[in-house]
Amino acid sequence: MAVAAEAGAESDAALAGIKVLDVAGTIATGYCGKLFADHGADVINVEPGCGFETRREPPFVPGVDAPENSALHAYLSTNKSSVVLDAKPNPGDLKELTRGAQVVLDDGSSGVADFADSAPDVVVSTITWFGRTGPYAEFQGTGAVCWALAGLVRNVGPAEGPPIIAAGCGAEIVGGLTAYIGTLGQVVAREMGNASGPARLDTSILEANLCFTEVGGVGGYRSGHRGRRLGINRFAPTYPLGVYACADGWLGVTALTPSQWKSFCTLLDMEEYADVPQYQTAIGRLYDYDVLEPVIKERVQDRSARELVRRGQDMRIPLAPVPTMEELFVTDQYVARSAFGEVATATGPTFKAPSTPFRLFQTPGVSGGRAARLGEMNAELLP
Repeated sequence: MAVAAEAGAESDAALAGIKVLDVAGTIATGYCGKLFADHGADVINVEPGCGFETRREPPFVPGVDAPENSALHAYLSTNKSSVVLDAKPNPGDLKELTRGAQVVLDDGSSGVADFADSAPDVVVSTITWFGRTGPYAEFQGTGAVCWALAGLVRNVGPAEGPPIIAAGCGAEIVGGLTAYIGTLGQVVAREMGNASGPARLDTSILEANLCFTEVGGVGGYRSGHRGRRLGINRFAPTYPLGVYACADGWLGVTALTPSQWKSFCTLLDMEEYADVPQYQTAIGRLYDYDVLEPVIKERVQDRSARELVRRGQDMRIPLAPVPTMEELFVTDQYVARSAFGEVATATGPTFKAPSTPFRLFQTPGVSGGRAARLGEMNAELLP
């Protein structure tokens, strides 16, 4: 699909020549469209006069005037065009913009026939919280609700009180990635002549996040047994499994097999616990959490996380440094892999944000980029 984006112009981008319209402006459709844009597709945000809702989503870039100060919107909108229609997008207004489009990203409020006249082979990729059909179809969703329904919340946090719910928009990002995979498959099928005509692709953000469901949740559903939250760094049936504070940062620990446990005890000068019969299984150690946890915390708090990781790797113990948010940008493996790119807001200020989470070597995607101003391409793209 690395075809000419314009007559006489060559492009090495994997998706050059593919035209995508986002008429929904959600975080999920924004991320789906971002993956297209970062690999060379012509992606157009078709926005109402007030702009997409993502323009009002935190975090915000300090010193930048609204509506261009949402860092989240800038991240989702790099390498895209922005067009403003006077009213809420509708099929009549979109007819000319849709002409020649391979993909329309929407939230279920439009029908396939609304776009098919202008784009006979269009794929209308709909992303909603719970899908367009089914018992939850009319429900309002959030990322927290989806994670809770997927069994990802109940067992996280202190034993007493409410669970800890992860912040951010991870559920929507997973939904957008899932939709991208299916949508690109439909586009490729049409490019290869294996499919034709308009189609609707329906993605449920909840169902996309079910891939993270722990087997314990499924087992509980089948057995009727309701487990209880055990506390921080306590996830049955594994132990030790968690993150520990060291003198110079944080250490991730996953020492589960008998040999890993014995080597871990040697590393931390805990030999007296290495051969205890009960501690030869992870669940046996978990039962004695109140004994072992204070010892592990005490043995690592004055040690270097980097040194423990280096020595642990030599001893074949699954240890890893856990960087802080500030350290992410200078972590050697992330720097080497260009895991973060420079995102420029429409008015100039920049910040670092994650790059595409997969790599194409012959036709690599773009890392970072600039977000368009609201309606920046009106004169160019609208009649």
